[in-house]
Amino acid sequence: MNFRNLFLLLLILLVTSTAYARWIQDKAYLKTTSVGDVTFSHYNHLEAVGSDCPTCHNTIFNIVTKKNPTYTMADMKNGKSCGACHNGTRAFATDEDCTLCHAGDLKWANEDAGETSFPHGAHLDMDFTCDTCHPDLFKAKYKGNKMTMDAMNEGEFCGACHDGSTAFSVEEDCESCHAM
Repeated sequence: MNFRNLFLLLLILLVTSTAYARWIQDKAYLKTTSVGDVTFSHYNHLEAVGSDCPTCHNTIFNIVTKKNPTYTMADMKNGKSCGACHNGTRAFATDEDCTLCHAGDLKWANEDAGETSFPHGAHLDMDFTCDTCHPDLFKAKYKGNKMTMDAMNEGEFCGACHDGSTAFSVEEDCESCHAM
């Protein structure tokens, strides 16, 4: 086979495998009981493994999500689930940078104030790190922090920084956190 034919064959394989993989929904939101949703990008992973779905399905993850067992971060550190590849050798380790998987914007319902949101991205853009707030101000556990406006006004939770001098006070600019 000459070079031109080999090149055309490789081009056809590349285009068809990429087109085949694009029917897949990019973002998947994996539910956890302890830290909220984890955002997973199929496209980033397909780019890394070369559109080879069987690398993960159905060996590490079942396509039928209900069939997937629940794993802890400790399980992943021991090579289960995401930790099969995210071990610090093949890909970044599961304990290296929490924000790559866990730093989406958080939203939760509040009886008194309606929907409340916290933009991780905005705070990370200001060069804060995870340990600026976790675990001292906030447990990194979904629904694990029982915040009240009174507690924040006393300097707890968001009020540790949102005190009117370090950042806007929790008593002003309500729309920044609460949908009105």
